[in-house]
Amino acid sequence: MPGASEIAASLCRTPLLSIAELQTQLDGDRAAHGIYAWWLVNPEALPGVPTTPHPSEPVGLLYIGIGPGAAGSSRTLRARVRDHARDTGRSTLRRALASFLYEQHEWRPYFTDRPLLAPSHEEALTAWVQRNLRVQWVRLPEPWVVEADMIALMRPPAEQGTQPRAPLLRRGRRVPQALP
Repeated sequence: MPGASEIAASLCRTPLLSIAELQTQLDGDRAAHGIYAWWLVNPEALPGVPTTPHPSEPVGLLYIGIGPGAAGSSRTLRARVRDHARDTGRSTLRRALASFLYEQHEWRPYFTDRPLLAPSHEEALTAWVQRNLRVQWVRLPEPWVVEADMIALMRPPAEQGTQPRAPLLRRGRRVPQALP
């Protein structure tokens, strides 16, 4: 397996991919395992949100993820990217983005066992992601082995535990209701 600095360099390689480009690549290898990095290409789209600068492009790192998440998991890299593309209930990245954006866009989250957005707001967040984020990935047979090291090395701000204390991300028991 490559070392952390080699993986980090690969996650920074350009050109960065749109979601559609990555999904096309993964459609060709539905069982792929790997690690991916989401980059903000328009800093004005998330004012006041810090990102980790890219070494050569005017973009900032927001999030690092893996697929599958653990040995024995059936959630492939392709499935995880699909979650990030359209399902806030299954995506920590989308929940983080929603926590930064919901007031500005007047999205009304609600709660089941996790925070969710109404279908029209999911569509709006999907459009926002398509406009403002790009992604890069590295094929790894056991990405869970390097995930913590990559997060420590690259320091993406939207990782669990480093997100703002926004109401959409509050932990604990949730009552199904809209936020005030």
